[in-house]
Amino acid sequence: MIKRIIYVFVSILIGFSVNICRAENNSSSLYYSNVDSILLVETQNNSGSGVILKDDGTFVTCFHVISDADYIKVTTKNGSKYYVNGFRYINPLTDIAVLKINSENKFKPVQYNLYNNLRVGEKVYSISNPKGLQFVFSDGMINQYNKDYIQFSAPISSGSSGGALLDNQGYLLGIITSQMNPSVYQNINFALPNKYFLSKINNNVIANYKNLNWTKFIIDNADKEQFKIYTNYAFNKKDFVMLYKYLKQLTVRGDFPEESYSLLGYLALMAYDKTNTEEYLNDAVRWYNLSLSCNQDIEASLFALNYLYARNNSDELLKNAFIRLKKDYPASYYKLIELMTKTGNCAGNDKKCTRLVGIELMDYLGQITTFNPGAELNF
Repeated sequence: MIKRIIYVFVSILIGFSVNICRAENNSSSLYYSNVDSILLVETQNNSGSGVILKDDGTFVTCFHVISDADYIKVTTKNGSKYYVNGFRYINPLTDIAVLKINSENKFKPVQYNLYNNLRVGEKVYSISNPKGLQFVFSDGMINQYNKDYIQFSAPISSGSSGGALLDNQGYLLGIITSQMNPSVYQNINFALPNKYFLSKINNNVIANYKNLNWTKFIIDNADKEQFKIYTNYAFNKKDFVMLYKYLKQLTVRGDFPEESYSLLGYLALMAYDKTNTEEYLNDAVRWYNLSLSCNQDIEASLFALNYLYARNNSDELLKNAFIRLKKDYPASYYKLIELMTKTGNCAGNDKKCTRLVGIELMDYLGQITTFNPGAELNF
């Protein structure tokens, strides 16, 4: 009798162990069956994830991953690297970008259904590239869902955006888009369901035949309504570098209203302040000079130009513009003197000091700059 009890007990333990191994093997199999469909997506200053949807290299990622890209490069699990040369669909409002890899190679697409039968508590898996790591696998469950989003608990972090959320059969449920502030909330993560992008994967490819900078390329292919969406996106994100890149490219395409020249100068200065890119500093001088020559936003233009000339120890400071500022706009003149004095008192390597002066400059310049978002843009 005792032998029989021991036999039954051992059999239960063995069966339990086999089930554990089977579950582990199933999870492992799911990962290896899908990881070749996942991409590391990189731009000049950002990285994220992507999911291959067609064997020709069509893939989906989040728009915010590539929103101000100069170039887009992708890497597969086996280390192969490719550049992106076109898109099938881009929508900043839904945070979706369906892009095309520049290659004749065949790629492994993920398995998917347009609509999925989701259940709260169902096991889900993610494969993505959290910052500093690549092709990371995690699991969790569906916490909540509706037609517009899937909330899930599989751990993610910055860099996971655009990665795959999979069901327990390995089918794509959606792409990872965001997480609630991890310093305040724990593991409240979101994915966008398949219906937002699968219907777009057979759209015609808009190809970058001229090999333009990526941001120039997408703005060149934007109509008036699309352009408004791009600029509103950048403005709402308070990303003035992105906003200036969009607007600058538009000035290449068509006429820009004269009354907005000083606004372009202001945004160029903001972009320079953020990136320390000489191109943006030169742009600011050009736009403010144009604004002044057209008698538009004179106070802001005089203030900005004189500050820039002073910083560069330019003889322009001694010209009529400085005298004109003092005569016609004394408040801005004395503010300029104050800022120049503060800049001079900053030690050469005191970046904190010069940064604070720069913030004060941009705040004041913003106050005296005319913002005219309703200006008509002619394409």
